Amino acid sequence: MIDPIEEPFSGFVFKIQANMDPLHRDCMAFIRVCSGRFIKDMQVYHPRLERTIRMTRPHRVFARERETVQEAVPGDVIGVTNPGLFMIGDTLCSGQPLRYDAIPRFPPESFAVLRNNNIARYKQFTKGLEQLEAEGVIQILYEATSLRQEPILAAVGDLQFDVVQARMHSEYGTETTLERLAFVCARWVNGTPAALARMYLPSRVVAARDRHGAMVVLFPSEWDREYCIRENPNLEFTERGTL
Repeated sequence: MIDPIEEPFSGFVFKIQANMDPLHRDCMAFIRVCSGRFIKDMQVYHPRLERTIRMTRPHRVFARERETVQEAVPGDVIGVTNPGLFMIGDTLCSGQPLRYDAIPRFPPESFAVLRNNNIARYKQFTKGLEQLEAEGVIQILYEATSLRQEPILAAVGDLQFDVVQARMHSEYGTETTLERLAFVCARWVNGTPAALARMYLPSRVVAARDRHGAMVVLFPSEWDREYCIRENPNLEFTERGTL
């Protein structure tokens, strides 16, 4: 248990939002102060990156209005510009290093390939997908054995696909085409390199990789999932339930 009053500063990144200010196109990470006292320009430890970061330019955000924060106490929420250092679920702390449990995440059940309709907007297309994934809107997978690396979007429901296409158009100026795929579930696969190399997959099952390079298997039916798990007893299949 962490005493919010007596313990040194600790905070938890619970939300990331890009393009809140259309003039700057920045990305902001929102941090809830869990213990201690946050002071502007203080140095905090980032356990995931195993490095110290100076927390400059913290803000209190209300709609599009921003107010510089000099200090914050447990229960307060502050926003900081995210240059790619923060992910949802990150812990920040001072004093003895600690790490809070990650946020649970529902396993994906809807899948689709997203295509960029204008090759001249490739940079904007790629940046938009990266930032939307950082926000937790969707997960992005790439087929492991395909030479054509088209992004596979993995989502809890089809509504997330509509959100992606709408934001890609309005925020990044890219027109996209979505092709839904006939998969019903995904499982992340863990095992030794030798066991992964011997993994048996039925013909309709597709192996992919996420942004961290982890192996993900996409199944067209629950029967295929159960059969694949049964045929690969040396591998662990998980729902990857955290951000």
